[in-house]
Amino acid sequence: MELSLFVDGVFLIILLRVLVKRLFYPRPLPGIPYNKDAAKKFTGDLQGIEATYEQLTEWMLPIGRRSLQYGSPIHQIFMNPFVKPFVVIDDPREVSDIPLRRSKEFDRSAADGVFSNIAPHATVAQQMTPEFKAQRRMWQDTMHPNFLWRVVAKNIYAAAKDLTRLWEARLPRSDGSPIDVGEDFSLASLDAIWAATSGERLGLVDTHILMLESGKKVETPGVATHGVAEYIGHLGSAWRGSIWPALTRWRMKTSKYRSYMEAKDRELDKILLNASARFQTVLESSDDGEEHDTCAMDLVLRRNMLIARQAGKPIPDPTTDAAMRDELLVFIYGGHDTTSITLQWFVKFITNNQEAQNRLRVSLRSAFPGNALPDVEDVVTKDVPYLNATIEETLRRASTAGHILRLATKDTEVLGYKIPTGTVILFLTSLNWHPVPVPEEQRSPTSRAAFEKSGSIDWTRKPNAQVLEKFVPERWLKVDNNGDEVFDPNALFQNAFGGGTRGCFGRRLAMMELRIMITLMVMSFKFLPVPTELNSFQVFEQRLRPPRQCFVKLEAT
Repeated sequence: MELSLFVDGVFLIILLRVLVKRLFYPRPLPGIPYNKDAAKKFTGDLQGIEATYEQLTEWMLPIGRRSLQYGSPIHQIFMNPFVKPFVVIDDPREVSDIPLRRSKEFDRSAADGVFSNIAPHATVAQQMTPEFKAQRRMWQDTMHPNFLWRVVAKNIYAAAKDLTRLWEARLPRSDGSPIDVGEDFSLASLDAIWAATSGERLGLVDTHILMLESGKKVETPGVATHGVAEYIGHLGSAWRGSIWPALTRWRMKTSKYRSYMEAKDRELDKILLNASARFQTVLESSDDGEEHDTCAMDLVLRRNMLIARQAGKPIPDPTTDAAMRDELLVFIYGGHDTTSITLQWFVKFITNNQEAQNRLRVSLRSAFPGNALPDVEDVVTKDVPYLNATIEETLRRASTAGHILRLATKDTEVLGYKIPTGTVILFLTSLNWHPVPVPEEQRSPTSRAAFEKSGSIDWTRKPNAQVLEKFVPERWLKVDNNGDEVFDPNALFQNAFGGGTRGCFGRRLAMMELRIMITLMVMSFKFLPVPTELNSFQVFEQRLRPPRQCFVKLEAT
């Protein structure tokens, strides 16, 4: 009897261990490389991720580069005990091909939980449904080149000039020492996108100038709005090292951040109500009212009101439209944070590459002769190949958004490996090293077809694809049939904005912001070398990848 109980007990213990391991320990996908030690732990790769972050204050690209150790462009990491492994793709061809040409197999993933929490009704947080497409159509003309040039560019230009005024005020107070401009870019970018969205000035940079000149603290409603952008970044870091990311995000919703969100709602409602009131009057005396657009919100609300009027329905209250409110928030955040961080990287790159900086300034002076800064129309329409090349190289080296997340919506294959439905795919967007070579037969039919169409040239062997760790704008230039040096947008893969239907909606706006900001900055100031202790290229990763330090030593041109 006792022996029987002992055997039963041993059997139950073994069964319990098997069940625990099966339910809670990582279950690797067959054939795809992974960290063998992590697979033996309940927490999977979380400890390794946290250790990497403690050392480098970033983890996504360092962990992603395990592909070089494994000798494979695809590997898997174990993020949480209760979910399938994440599959990491470190191959620029596949990172370009899958979002662009295989959208029926892959859709958005809510793994990081950011926009699903703060803007669940925005298209960035939705699956690709008919409702998604209808909502995108409502906003798509805000990215039309004619609208950007006619309405948005002047608001960005004004914010860029404010930034140069701020630096003119800071320069004599610096006593020739480097100054930290990270927050300056954040304020100026938010001013720019706020004006482009609402047609009204937020006044963050103006307030900063006033505080410098008066020595007194000045309150502005924009401070709370700026806090919301920081909160979104904090939410984006919640899944790093967390066994239960959703709980971590819930715990971050303190009274401080609730006040930020309440302030955000008030400011968004004000934008919506002001634009709505403006066009209710305009549409009474106009068939379309397009000539009265002053910002992106004007265009969207005017279209919405026209649809209601044509359908014989009452004009809707925009503040009760959850989709419009959430889309507006994402529009503002997307146009603020990514631009701000990319500009921080830009000044670091040109500070450390004086020859490229000098060539850029010479190119701008040649394109815009005279002592005065060029007007906004010239900046956005003039073809300046080296400016375009510098922006592309900044995007490549910065890797501001170092990854794209997608979800496999059906059983499929990537690079010859089986990917089951429901698997999260983490695409590395960085193009700062050569990936592990892949036999052509392992690639998808769409990838092979695109390769043949482009001339079947292995991009890693091209002269402009060497020493990728260096900042070299010339990679993006070529000589045309007339012997002129021109910009080549297809010189290398550019995955910074993603691709396909789910690619970055605000790409054109972001490129315009970078173009205007960089032109005015470089024509107004020289960026002199800074001491080593203020010149770290270490990243402070949250949702995006800002540099830990952003010091510049300015000299007026």
